[in-house]
Amino acid sequence: MNPLLPIRMAAWAALLAACILALASCGDPKVAGGWIDTETGKKVSGVIKREDGQPAVGALIQLRPSDYLGRDPTTMDTLGVTLAGGSMMDTVCDSLGRFSFDSVAVGDYYLESRDQEIHAVLIKFEKAEKILKLPVATVRPVGSITGRVRFSDDVPGPALVRIRGLERAVLADAATGVYTFGNIPPGTYTLYFEGLEPLVSTEEKSGVTFTAGSGTNAGETVLQRGLKQSFKVTAGVLEIPGVDSTNPVIVENGTFLSVVDGAYLWAKASMGHLDLRGTIVSYAKDTGDAAIQWNMANCEHLIKLARNSGMRVTTVPVAGAARKLARPRSGNLQDIVPVGSAGSQLLIREAHKATAAKPLVLISGANLTTAAEALLLDPTIADRMVIFGANNGNLNRDDSLALAVVSKKARFIEWARDYFWDTAFAGKSPALFPTHRLGEALRSQFSKVAGTPRWAYSSYGDFGPATFLFNPKIWSDARSANLKAPPMVADLSVPAPYDFVDIPASANNWHAMEEEFYATVANSTAYHPWALAGGFEAEAYSASFNVKVDSNRTELDEVTTWNGPGSWADYQVQMDSTADYKLEIRYQSDAASQLGISVLPGGLVSPMDMAPGAAWNTATITVHLEAGVHTIRIDSRKGAFSLNRVLVQP
Repeated sequence: MNPLLPIRMAAWAALLAACILALASCGDPKVAGGWIDTETGKKVSGVIKREDGQPAVGALIQLRPSDYLGRDPTTMDTLGVTLAGGSMMDTVCDSLGRFSFDSVAVGDYYLESRDQEIHAVLIKFEKAEKILKLPVATVRPVGSITGRVRFSDDVPGPALVRIRGLERAVLADAATGVYTFGNIPPGTYTLYFEGLEPLVSTEEKSGVTFTAGSGTNAGETVLQRGLKQSFKVTAGVLEIPGVDSTNPVIVENGTFLSVVDGAYLWAKASMGHLDLRGTIVSYAKDTGDAAIQWNMANCEHLIKLARNSGMRVTTVPVAGAARKLARPRSGNLQDIVPVGSAGSQLLIREAHKATAAKPLVLISGANLTTAAEALLLDPTIADRMVIFGANNGNLNRDDSLALAVVSKKARFIEWARDYFWDTAFAGKSPALFPTHRLGEALRSQFSKVAGTPRWAYSSYGDFGPATFLFNPKIWSDARSANLKAPPMVADLSVPAPYDFVDIPASANNWHAMEEEFYATVANSTAYHPWALAGGFEAEAYSASFNVKVDSNRTELDEVTTWNGPGSWADYQVQMDSTADYKLEIRYQSDAASQLGISVLPGGLVSPMDMAPGAAWNTATITVHLEAGVHTIRIDSRKGAFSLNRVLVQP
């Protein structure tokens, strides 16, 4: 895009006004070095001539403060940037080569006159007097400025180059970094360089000089890509500025086979202690749409476990990346073509709602493909998001390209890159977990690995970084990674350093992590009673004895079976008002059976007989309940039976 195009239309619009002015002022007196309209009191004026001494009729005049930076060619109709708040004006020379500007603010200025784009002159002056007459100036052949922008890590990227005081802005070539300014008046300039990615330094280069009709090479300018996420360690506690439990959070995982994947953060959100913005389901070892569907089913099952246990989980999982990034033929990072997904769009959307001071936090226990695609699709989110990755240098390393993108372009904190939680231990008993569905699943999983040195690999593996948000003592140290990780070598040659924060194994306080996890999932405020008016599923019990959930009977989703007299299940329910409630119970019993309903403590309700039969039946029973929260117990008085759900009839 020609950077002159946005201003040419304005110049032609100003031309008509200037011509009218010229006709009205043909008899104005000449003033040495310029001219002045004595009636209107023009405050800056001058005369522009051509090399043959003739007036530069119709030459374009642009007045800009000396700190002005031209319009960004990547965005339409943007205003330029000036820190001093000086005047910005355009006009054209009249039939005598004269120009004038009224009401020019005090300050330092560049005035450029261009005649037919082949001759130009640059005038630098300070506006302090009420009336300023500039010396007669002559346009000379224009020249050019060329140069190259390089990034400190030798990874190419987008860069904008502008000239202070002129209406000039060009994009450096994304691959080579080369830029060129043409049609520049002879003179001495200061160039301003700005990386268009976040987290990249800006630079200036002064003293760039050339004479009329020539050109100059400004040489190479290096833009720094430094450590993108700052941190410090105070009294053995890691501090990451702007990152704590008040940040908006998104959780991502792959297979969602472990019941703890997401449960910790879902519990925090249910307690009202976490601003959870979403859950992303990505690929794991298996890729493709079928793998995503399988992983999604696992995630939805875990969310249902949480909800049936009383967690208020409002997040609806969305699909992230289905396969790893494709290696570009060029081997260059900037040539990767992202596919995109609902997950990457969620990250972009939520990151734009965040700020650099309070960024979106992504807790990822998956390959980093979804995050990498979001950064490639919209590089402007890089400083609005902090990514916590779990073991992407070892376990989750299927997409080394994505790891390279995130390591290079994002605020990235890597946990467990070179270790498998070998120093973790199981100090607490799984019996401490609650007695509802989620607690049962947690107890079952933890019982399988309790006492083994690598229990956390099977149980605490991916949610670990999330505990830091609520207890900074969990991490006591960090280091700035400045290395080329082995997984990158096979897929892409990208120079070091990989600028990210690395959490070493020695920094983990496993005791604190375990305490934080148990205190959260066992906290009763994470689980809420069911609003009885909406009914409840039979598997949504808070405690049980000799009751089993059959998840294989898919025609009715999940079915809960009472295995004979003495078996029971408790349900936490809430009533808005005191009334008689008619409960409709959907059941199936192979033989004659009987259930009882009690409102604990006490409050026995007459037993309800259930007719035998292979089909599903419904029966109703009326229960008087006071307003408030109560525990309803359903127990077997006779035989075994299965329930699907309990509804409230009007």
